[in-house]
Amino acid sequence: IYYPTKSGIPLNTSEISFRLRYAYVEKFFETNFNRFSFGSEFPIADIEFTQGIKGVLQSSYTYQRLAASINDFMSISPFGKLEWLVYGGKVFGTLPYVFLQVHPGNEVYYYNKYAFNLMHQYEYISDGYAGFAVENNFGSGIFKFIPFTRKLKFRQFWNVRGIVSNLSSSNAALNNTGVYEFKSLDNKLYLEVGTGVENIFRFLRIDFVWRLLPTPLPERNLSRFGIFGSFKVQL
Repeated sequence: IYYPTKSGIPLNTSEISFRLRYAYVEKFFETNFNRFSFGSEFPIADIEFTQGIKGVLQSSYTYQRLAASINDFMSISPFGKLEWLVYGGKVFGTLPYVFLQVHPGNEVYYYNKYAFNLMHQYEYISDGYAGFAVENNFGSGIFKFIPFTRKLKFRQFWNVRGIVSNLSSSNAALNNTGVYEFKSLDNKLYLEVGTGVENIFRFLRIDFVWRLLPTPLPERNLSRFGIFGSFKVQL
């Protein structure tokens, strides 16, 4: 795709960012050279503002990007552990897709907890979005009633992940030039739900994922259901 510019180099950008993170009574483990976070018992909030500066190091664009998130990991005994994330953002400016929000897809059979696993890469782009992700690991579940699986200490979980987003008419016109037609959710909800088993042989995890929204569901090239594997070491 060709992006004309009056000055600078197309797809060149210079940015300056400011990030603020708040984690109340967060715990750390420190060595001489590294610092590792053990998280907090309270939700962790994160906000970041980015300013694109035109004309610096042959940058072609002036824009602003704002992103925020809040997440937590908690015990909800007797229902196991719950991990949740709520996030959102907005891009102010008319820009090539690489500087917009490209919703992360997954085109391999390895489960990616930071992506939409039944979404293709570059399937959707946006300049305004709000999303969420929830996963509940409720321990042995039905496996505790089966002697064989009880001894193997299998664990069950369920999760749900969704996002609502849109794309301004100016960004749609700049990026949809006929070479590749990017799609927008147009303020509709994209939704995936999943369940599965982990702690198989102490490290293997299997995810079963369904794509539910938006409707109508795709008939070709995209899957409505997928099975994914991954590795997770958990004591």
